[in-house]
Amino acid sequence: MTELRPYPQAWRGPGYRWWRPLLTVGVMIAGAGVFFLWSAFAQLGAVLANDPAGFVTRFEDAALDTEWLTTPLGLLATNISLAIPIPIALLAALVATGRPGLVSSVIGRLRWGLLLGAAGVSVLVLVPLGFVLQWFAPTSSEQLTIDPAAGWPLVALVILLTTPLQATGEEYFFRGWLQQVVGAWCRPAWLAVLLPMLLSATLFALAHGLQNPWLFADRFFFGVVASVLVWRTGGLECAIALHVVNNLFAFGAAIATGTMAETMLITEVSALSGVLSMTGTAVSGAALLAFARWRKAQRLTGRTASA
Repeated sequence: MTELRPYPQAWRGPGYRWWRPLLTVGVMIAGAGVFFLWSAFAQLGAVLANDPAGFVTRFEDAALDTEWLTTPLGLLATNISLAIPIPIALLAALVATGRPGLVSSVIGRLRWGLLLGAAGVSVLVLVPLGFVLQWFAPTSSEQLTIDPAAGWPLVALVILLTTPLQATGEEYFFRGWLQQVVGAWCRPAWLAVLLPMLLSATLFALAHGLQNPWLFADRFFFGVVASVLVWRTGGLECAIALHVVNNLFAFGAAIATGTMAETMLITEVSALSGVLSMTGTAVSGAALLAFARWRKAQRLTGRTASA
């Protein structure tokens, strides 16, 4: 009789050995080296392109100037860097189980129908909620107007093409590999769900850098909701869709109002803004769970593939 397992325990198959997940830690450490090397060279290239003279004569000032982050090349370098965990997570799953697709879902592949449908649901729910949030709790004390910066079409194109990769990369690392490697070492199913969820949500929030408690809480809560989606739907698809749409909406609004730098480097939000944002995330998560249930998305290993 085939044992049915939730996504966080997908690696605990018939050939499971305790040391196999440990091997994937080595894979991820090696991948982190690739990530940091690529990020360093890509970001140096973006700094050089943004301020060639300053790069040579006052390198430290040019590198610390965050203006390069919002240039098309800077955004491209950042987003491609954050997409690197996708192939690394697939390789880790291959080492652990011989089935790289298990990090995508319990059926061993990304379910494109579920992913695209979830993206549509996220747009229908999250975008209106985003406008409501901005209306009740604006992130700036000044009234925002439609005032895109010069060169915005190229910035928008880079964001449209690469933000899905950036968000997907983060999901493959935080909700994919991290949850499965921790879940593989947890025998009780409840512990395999709860422990990776709390760990990944905490690290996900911390990875965004300096932030006040309400912004940390908002990001932590997003991580929890994304983990619940992965657990209850059996894969990364709904979490990816929510993350992609959330980021595209945020950056799209920033482009339209000329506030890209403020959006990318945000370090604090008000209590009201944080609560409303978490409410929007909760509503979006509930809608995605209902959609996945309607699609009859397979959430356990060992059953006939669906969705």
